[in-house]
Amino acid sequence: MTRVDRRTRNPGFFQRQYLRLTGRLRRATDHTDGETTDQRLDFADVSLSQLGPSPADTALTGAPLPAGDPRFLARDTARAAIEHAHATWREGRPRLIALTGPSGCGLSTVLNQIPSWLPGDTTALRIDLQHRPGTAGDALARVTHGFGAAPTGDAVDDAVACLTAQPPRLILVDNGHYLYSRLMGSNDGIRALHGLMVATQGHHLWLLACETQAWRRQCDATRTDRYFDDIIALDYLSRDDTATLLATRHPAAGDAALALDDDQIDAIFKTSRGHPALALHLAELAMRTNAGQIPAPFDESPLRELERTELLALAEISAHGVLTAADLQSIFRRDSQGINILLHHLHQCSLIAAVPREAAEPGYRLQPLLAPVINAHLVRANYLY
Repeated sequence: MTRVDRRTRNPGFFQRQYLRLTGRLRRATDHTDGETTDQRLDFADVSLSQLGPSPADTALTGAPLPAGDPRFLARDTARAAIEHAHATWREGRPRLIALTGPSGCGLSTVLNQIPSWLPGDTTALRIDLQHRPGTAGDALARVTHGFGAAPTGDAVDDAVACLTAQPPRLILVDNGHYLYSRLMGSNDGIRALHGLMVATQGHHLWLLACETQAWRRQCDATRTDRYFDDIIALDYLSRDDTATLLATRHPAAGDAALALDDDQIDAIFKTSRGHPALALHLAELAMRTNAGQIPAPFDESPLRELERTELLALAEISAHGVLTAADLQSIFRRDSQGINILLHHLHQCSLIAAVPREAAEPGYRLQPLLAPVINAHLVRANYLY
């Protein structure tokens, strides 16, 4: 650490150092108008706390689109693969389907559409994992509860008998990132749920939606991909799909005077990397300015200034989807005070967001609108693959 002589440094020096560490230096020093003004986005510009509440009918609502919503952008390749797998399963051939994609690409929205893609006599059951199952009994109870059956204990064979007694169903499992864990003693529940899926795949058709990083870690650690017959990969939107998204869900959609031109769409696509929610947010930022100027890509200097442990923490949060302070303490073998300081710093930098949970310690995830930027940086720095 470099020592600083306070007698030779004025207060503005220390303020600039703080702003640089928290990613706000550019915004704090940008007070001029004209072509030389730096318009690069700071991470704090898209912090959820800065966005404020949005009415439920606005384009920026974070809720997945319901089935049949006209704003849904067709995912023809994924739909064809799911329809084929479903038809194969109905012919009597067991199938397991994995639907993977980066955070924010629309996995939950696609799950909402799937029942409407299949024949009308298909019965679908939706299971949204809300936490990482700690024990086999916890994982199995989550599934049997979805079927309206009583818990069967921690024996997988008993749960298999319970589920095979139920009519055949399409079972959609969301938040599959909870089925990856590097926490000591936390894999019993994950293995039990995987075992249940494999044992009942001839009777039920399971479709697991999982974020890309968690899926890759599962495959690397336990060869999960061996058990899945169809692995369907989604991605962020293409440039043309981003243009369609902005035309249908932009806050000023339908107003020709406020429509975005091709150059603005190109700039939004470059900065958002096809992330739907971020593209809509950038379009709203442009609408707030008289000139409709699109901010340049993010200033990534705060990421480059993070320490190795902080980058590793971001990588673990990315791979697990959500982690609590206690989870990180277990992974890094550090005291609670050190972990809380680390999380507080990442939160102040607007890199992570808290996930409140009822009667439980809050978890932390990557700031949703920054997920593509953070993950790209972690991949380049060899913290993710």
